[in-house]
Amino acid sequence: MEINLSLGFISYLVSGLLFLLILVIYFVGFEGKLKAKPFLLLVSATFVWSGLLTMSQIGASIAFKMIVVSELLRYFTWFYVLQSAAGLYVNNPFSFRTGNLFSPLNIAVLFVIAIVTLSFNDYFNAVFQIQKPVTIQIGWMLLFSILGLVLVEQLFRNTASGYRRSISFLCISAGAIFIYDLFVFSNALLAQAIDYEFWSARGIVNVLIVPTLLIAAARNPGLAPHIHVSRQFVFHSTTLFSVGTYLLLMSLAGFYVKESSGEWGKILQASFLFASLLLLAVLFFSPKLKIRIKRYLSYSFSNKYDYREEWNRFSRTLLTHDPEISIYKRALQAIAQIVDSQGATLWIKDNNHFFIKTDWQQGVVDLQPEAAESVLIKFIYKKEKLFSKKEFGQFCESPEKGEHWFSHTDNSWLIVPLWINEELFGFVHLMAPSLKSGDAALGIEDIDLLNTIAHHVSLSLFLKETDNALQQAQKFTDMNQMTAFLMHDLKTVLSQLTLLVENSAAHKNNPDFIDDMINTVEHTTHKMHRVMQLLKNPDQLGEASPKPILEVIDAVVESFRHHQICPVVNNVINRNPVIFANQEQLYSAMKNIVQNAVESINKTGKVEIELSSIVDNQLIIDISDDGKGMSQEFIAERLFRPFDSTKGVSGMGMGVFQSREYFRSINGDLKVVSKENAGSCFTIQLPVEL
Repeated sequence: MEINLSLGFISYLVSGLLFLLILVIYFVGFEGKLKAKPFLLLVSATFVWSGLLTMSQIGASIAFKMIVVSELLRYFTWFYVLQSAAGLYVNNPFSFRTGNLFSPLNIAVLFVIAIVTLSFNDYFNAVFQIQKPVTIQIGWMLLFSILGLVLVEQLFRNTASGYRRSISFLCISAGAIFIYDLFVFSNALLAQAIDYEFWSARGIVNVLIVPTLLIAAARNPGLAPHIHVSRQFVFHSTTLFSVGTYLLLMSLAGFYVKESSGEWGKILQASFLFASLLLLAVLFFSPKLKIRIKRYLSYSFSNKYDYREEWNRFSRTLLTHDPEISIYKRALQAIAQIVDSQGATLWIKDNNHFFIKTDWQQGVVDLQPEAAESVLIKFIYKKEKLFSKKEFGQFCESPEKGEHWFSHTDNSWLIVPLWINEELFGFVHLMAPSLKSGDAALGIEDIDLLNTIAHHVSLSLFLKETDNALQQAQKFTDMNQMTAFLMHDLKTVLSQLTLLVENSAAHKNNPDFIDDMINTVEHTTHKMHRVMQLLKNPDQLGEASPKPILEVIDAVVESFRHHQICPVVNNVINRNPVIFANQEQLYSAMKNIVQNAVESINKTGKVEIELSSIVDNQLIIDISDDGKGMSQEFIAERLFRPFDSTKGVSGMGMGVFQSREYFRSINGDLKVVSKENAGSCFTIQLPVEL
């Protein structure tokens, strides 16, 4: 008996504490006005019921009538909740007329009769010569259990099919309570005594229906007050309940295997239980199953997303510093994880073209830059918000718009624009998630949340790009300071060389050697003077003049005549266009590109300079080699970054950057296509005078 009492005490105590916790959560968030009383009354009545039954387990001083009163209170509130739920819907609500057998009025009268008969329990036992004094109490409890099941059936059947999803978990919760009570009291009526093991388990039954009851509360805001039920709480409660049910069923199945397998029983039972646990572990670590459960539970809330949790997750993903993962990848992850996308690509605008900055869970994507006037960018400006592959495909149906990679990429799904004010800063290409097809599952909440997150991502990445520009500007400032020291050193060297030239005539022993030495020193002296003048006054480089491009190219090639590999010129257009530019800067910019190509090849390699075409008054010059090549990541992250050199201390990382900036300053451009271990091709665009 002590074991039964102790089990009953724990059972009802846990039930009371859990329902007390729900009440505390409500009153902590109380806003001064009672709303949705049915659910609040049910929780309060269950708490009182659990408390009284807990007290009944620790001593006989608690009057049995108090337990009966708590049972009646609990049944009455359950009936009230079920009838309130029925009254919320317009399709066949319960009638309040006395002609309806299960109307609230009739049930209220039935409760009055029950209270009267239970108050005179001893009298009726004597009149009807009932041997067991608890028979009448058990009979009423059994009747109320049956009545509760009838009300559950009436509620579900009389609710329109379109609304049954809202009351399904309420019916499950109530049905579980009444079915178990029916079992307990029907068994007690047959045995003329309550089985205390079954009686003690009623507290646990009330604990087990809490997750379904909370989901029912979330789906029926008219029944439940404004209690914030965390999705994480419901998810973990549902998971624990499911795991417990699974283990219970597997244990029963294992017991059956043992009993029916003779001498092999224990071995088969152990093997079966191990396989069951292994299957549970596989399911537990399945991300797809987790997504499915969360998605199903989200339908139980008025909002699909827990916006506080989503915002915290977004902030953690974007702002957590990880030197191994750039902010660009973290931004992609922050957007993609909202809709469970399998991968994403970030495109950032740079000089009227959009380039792939990075990707997340997609691998290196070999796509050409997206021009600012392309059909995709035009559609982004037209839509202004995110759009799907299907929407873009409808826009591109006309033949003149041609085919586009977005429409023909496997698992391509969404384009999410990144705006700064009214300018398109970039866009994110999302791949389709594994558990839903296209935009069929994309609702208004998904779209609004993605657009909001995209706005914050745009701002973060724009600040990052601005910070990079400021850092580069600071580096140029530091370089100017370095140049001042360099000018001092050059001036010292120049003075020494000048002195050497001035005194060389008085020390001629070998006229031929000395003459060559003097010529070399004089040339170096003039060059030093030129460098000094340019360092002191960079504006001298701004003077532009017309010159045929082949003369500049020939001068570049001539500078490599003593090198093992001499570039080859191929004039495909058979023309010699005139370029209006500063000739020294143009020569230096082109030489930087050719120099890099020459240094990237081996002794048997080749470098070709090809005048390939003239398009829209732009001369296209391709400088190609068959050297080491470069990765897409290196091109996107490092190639055009100043002060980032792969040549160690011998390089400053300025050559390619300076060349591109100069070409752009004269309305040209520099682009590159490369493949590792296959070579590179730098394409120079220069405005020509026709």
